[in-house]
Amino acid sequence: IANNKNSKKERKLKMKKISLFIISILAAILMVSCTTNTEKVKVLVPTGTPSLGVSYALDKEEYIEEEIVSGSDPLIAGFTNAEYDIIVAPVNLGAKFYNTTENFAYVLYETIVWGNYYLASTSEISDFASLEGKTVTVFGKNSTPDVVFRTLVASSGLNVNIEYVDDISTANSYLMSGKAEIIVSAEPSITKLSQNKNIYTLDLQEEWRKLTGNVSLPQAGIFVKKDKAENDSVKKALKSMINSVRLASTNPKSLVKSAVKIDESLNKIGEETLNNAVGKCNLRVDTNQKDAIEFYFTKVMDLGLGKTVGGKLPDEGFYYQK
Repeated sequence: IANNKNSKKERKLKMKKISLFIISILAAILMVSCTTNTEKVKVLVPTGTPSLGVSYALDKEEYIEEEIVSGSDPLIAGFTNAEYDIIVAPVNLGAKFYNTTENFAYVLYETIVWGNYYLASTSEISDFASLEGKTVTVFGKNSTPDVVFRTLVASSGLNVNIEYVDDISTANSYLMSGKAEIIVSAEPSITKLSQNKNIYTLDLQEEWRKLTGNVSLPQAGIFVKKDKAENDSVKKALKSMINSVRLASTNPKSLVKSAVKIDESLNKIGEETLNNAVGKCNLRVDTNQKDAIEFYFTKVMDLGLGKTVGGKLPDEGFYYQK
């Protein structure tokens, strides 16, 4: 009888082990299935504050295939070729394409960068009016920093000579080498420059507020391909990118840790500098993005710079309908 009891216990134990093994196999299959059901999402992002803002998503979401680029040319090519599911780009560049391209493939999902531009110089800049008769080096002709600076110059009635360079790295190197006296630059690179030389700055967002009475300067946003906007993987990526942007105010150190992993340029700037700079980058989500964009574009057109936004205010079709 005792042997029978022991035999029954052994059989039960054996069956329990088999059941646990089957459950673990099924769980593994389910996990693999869930992973493979998440499609790859192609994302194009410019280096700097935009890549900093979405870096946590790019770092943590394995299904996101990101390409981080410098300058406006890759963004223009991205909008033209429509090969990416999501493109982070200047809001005015997206509007220009929308207004001038038939069946433009993208819509603006959310504005995430609200101005990170500054005048930088090795000499003190007393105020914006002190630029009269001087030469300022600006990066990215007809891109957002150029549009903002030219808008401020035109509204102030100043005589300022503008010299252009292709990207922010060149502008910064001109300042550090003495080739340029004053440049338009941006965070977080200005904080990095300040570690090696005494740099004076003038906040262009503050100058914009003086001009317009509106502190918000819609600089860069997330654009999603229209025919992919309702794709589950793309929606998941968009949500993750927005949550990443919110970390700039709720957990900036986590955002910075991801930024130095995914962006070589930000890695060179370093965690310490980025932690000091992230609060000056104006990374956030603003529910009034449409009003801010239309205000900005109206000012741009009033000052004869309408070509940079496609000559008119974009209609409702420019915005993603949530």
